[in-house]
Amino acid sequence: MPDTRTRNMEKRRERILEQARKMLAEGGFEALNLRDLADVSGVTVPTLYNLIGNKAEILRALVLGGFAEYEAEMEGMTPTTEELPALMVSTFTTLLHRDEDYYRATALANERVELESDDHRNYGYKRGPLRRYAKNLCQAALDEGLLRGEIDQELLIEQMIGTHQVAFRDWAHRVISLEELKQLSLSGFYITLAADAVDTFRHQLVKKLAAMR
Repeated sequence: MPDTRTRNMEKRRERILEQARKMLAEGGFEALNLRDLADVSGVTVPTLYNLIGNKAEILRALVLGGFAEYEAEMEGMTPTTEELPALMVSTFTTLLHRDEDYYRATALANERVELESDDHRNYGYKRGPLRRYAKNLCQAALDEGLLRGEIDQELLIEQMIGTHQVAFRDWAHRVISLEELKQLSLSGFYITLAADAVDTFRHQLVKKLAAMR
């Protein structure tokens, strides 16, 4: 059981992240000033650095928190392999819908940090849990005989996540709506799977695509 000091540190860390979330939602990446963040969080700048880190680390913590929320939503669900793509995408977009301003600001800020940083740890939106679920999806489909196995799984995963990432970026930049993000991402999953699907599964995927029009 954590002691009082540890609990207090965690509370201060949560308070900082909540204030950072608000600053991002209201003003974007440029609004996330560390001195201002420390002031509104009731801590000193050195304390902020000790509890979380610099601007990039604060963003990293927010992104990982969003991933944890996504995984918590997916946990305990037992969809069939055929149902999994729609569940993955709808759960993702439902999470975004809860606070579009925040997730849009976080996505844009994360995009900037990834472009400017040489730190390629597994935390960016391009490398989030959706990729792991896509890998599980491909393996399950192969095990169940839904895929032929003629196309390398990694290529299928890259194509699915790449299509999703383009749609997600367009949503973050307000080019498309959240519903369009959902449709484009899901169609990308279906079309990619269809490229390696056995005939019966391919027919199912084609019907799902037709129903989305």
